[in-house]
Amino acid sequence: MSGSLTDTSRCEPNLVPVLDMVFQLITFFMLVVNFKTTSVDRELMLPVIGSARPAEEESNSELLILNIRADGRVLVRGEAKDDIAGFIGVESRGIAADKKLPHGSPLPVRVVVRGDRNLSVKQLLDVTDVCRANGFDKFDFLVTRSASGSRAAP
Repeated sequence: MSGSLTDTSRCEPNLVPVLDMVFQLITFFMLVVNFKTTSVDRELMLPVIGSARPAEEESNSELLILNIRADGRVLVRGEAKDDIAGFIGVESRGIAADKKLPHGSPLPVRVVVRGDRNLSVKQLLDVTDVCRANGFDKFDFLVTRSASGSRAAP
């Protein structure tokens, strides 16, 4: 007999371990990836407040994260918005249409405002006024808690 292979003795690779490893890698990356990081502007220097406390969580609440830089530019989902009033108007109409809410009713979305510590109060109020005029009435303002945690004297 010669050493040649016949059709009945063909060698095929076992793909089960390879498929198992691919499935485990897919599962790992699905669990590790955080999709909300694109909504946060890491360049902002948040204000430091000693009496800051965590926001109360609502389990079914959607978030609209607004990053306001010191120069007044607003970033939403990683993109700079030149016309924030126009963007907020389009966003509120889209949410109202998706939720089938009557015109003028409050929107079930919390607006998370991340303002730079060098931002003027007027710039901050201008953005929140636009949001209120378009039906957003739930706000969270993000700050950094001071290391000491002590409350400043009035």
